[in-house]
Order: sequence, then C-alpha cells, then structure tokens
Amino acid sequence: MVVSVCLISYNQETFIQKAIDSVGCQVCNFALEIIAGDDFSTDSTPEIISENLLSDSRIRLHLSDVNLGVNGNWARCIDACNGDYIALCEGDDFWNDPLKLQKQVDLLEANPSASACFSNAAVVDENGVPTEYPYVTETYDLLDARAFFSLNRNPIPTCTLVFRRSCFDGFPQEYYDSPFADWILHTLLIQKGPYIYLPETTASYRKHSQGVWSGVKAEKQLLNKLKALKIIRSLVADEYRSAVDKAIGKQLDEMLYFYRKEKSHGKYFSTWFKLKLSQV
Repeated sequence: MVVSVCLISYNQETFIQKAIDSVGCQVCNFALEIIAGDDFSTDSTPEIISENLLSDSRIRLHLSDVNLGVNGNWARCIDACNGDYIALCEGDDFWNDPLKLQKQVDLLEANPSASACFSNAAVVDENGVPTEYPYVTETYDLLDARAFFSLNRNPIPTCTLVFRRSCFDGFPQEYYDSPFADWILHTLLIQKGPYIYLPETTASYRKHSQGVWSGVKAEKQLLNKLKALKIIRSLVADEYRSAVDKAIGKQLDEMLYFYRKEKSHGKYFSTWFKLKLSQV
C-alpha cells in the first residue's frame, strides 16, 4: 500500500521547511510519497523544497510555469498522487504527531465504508504559538453527508485530512469557481461515505495575515461562504439539497447580523430579502 502526501505551497519560504520536516518524520508501515506542488512562488520556497530532495527520495517536486491559485494547484497535485490514500497539507501548516498517518490509515482500513478521516488541529499564529482555541470545537464520531451539508461552514482542518483515492473521481468545473478548494473536495467525498473523526490534535493550522482564509476581511469571508454554499448546492444529490438550503439560511442570518452591527442598512435589507426568498 502507498500513501501520498499532497503538500502545496506558494510564497511560504518562512514556513515550508517546518511542513516538510513534519511530513518527513512520519512513522508508518506503508510506503510514503510526498508530492510537493509549488504554485510559481516568487520567493525561495522552490529552492528550499529542492534542497530537501537530496536527503529524502520520497519527495517529488512539481513546479508550475504559471500561478494557478489554490484550486488549480490542489487539482494538479492530487492528480499526480499514486497512493491508495491521499493526505493533504499546505505549506504554512504542519503536523504534530509522527504517527498521524498511521493512525488515520488504520481507522480507514478498519472502516471500509468511510471515505476519509480527519482530526483536530491546533490553531497557531505565524510563529507557531498556539492560540486559545482548537480548530474543531464539536465532538464527532462519524460525520455523515446530511450533517455536513447542514453546516454553513467547513469544520474540517485541511491539514488533517486523509481520504480514500477510490472515492475521488476528479473535480467538476464548478470547483474552480469556488473560494474554497477544500470545501468542494469534502462535498464530493462525503457523498461517497462518512468521515471518521480521530479525536486527537495531530496537526497545526497556521493563522496569519497572508493566509488564504485568515487574511480575508470579515465581509468578504461571509460573501465567500455564501458563494461556496451555492456551488455546493449544485453539486449535491437531491436528497441533500434541503440540508444545504438550511446552511444557506444560516449564512444569510450571519450576514444580517453583520450588516446590522455595521449599520449597513442597504446591504441588510438586500440580504433580508434574499433570506425571505430562500424560505419560500
């Protein structure tokens, strides 16, 4: 059995070595390959990855001739993976537990109906110092599709995900229009089988001003979530559309609260109208 680690990067020279080291020190009883996909970085990130090729033959460096963005970079790197299982990690995050992959693969092997496994993650600042709260704040056993689609957020730390390659059929065109690559990936996978939750903190998600999500302003985050939910609705089976509609209603409620607090009266009433239409 082979497990592929899909490690993407873009201008993360400050963080990438930590990510590589945390993947490289995994202790496991299966073969491991590391697909390092750099998205046309303009700093020294590619050179740092290249230096690691000399000491770890499991690393395969995939450079891009143009900047593809997160969605395009994930797609090409996942496509390059040969493993029975694929684990994800972005270049500014890192893994804490050297047995992370072994534990997750063991759970998936013992639960063949599950499509993926995730765990909790520490939320850390740009210096790697933990914040006061973890990423996952609820207790899960199995997270199934209906429960996932009723949420107006993605509760799964990308840096902890391991999924079964046989459950992934590639990305539809709608994926490339989504503000969130990982949310669409979960949408596709979880319809093939539930996610197993490993109740341990196996990784760290780095929250900093240059992050894809954490660096975006509050209103843009809200609008991005709404856009993603509408894309998700177009990708789910009929049986899950009512759950996604519930999530869209929750998101519009959040936006109403935000616009009321900001005293943006025009946007408040526009959002209120959309909420009422969604309830018809």
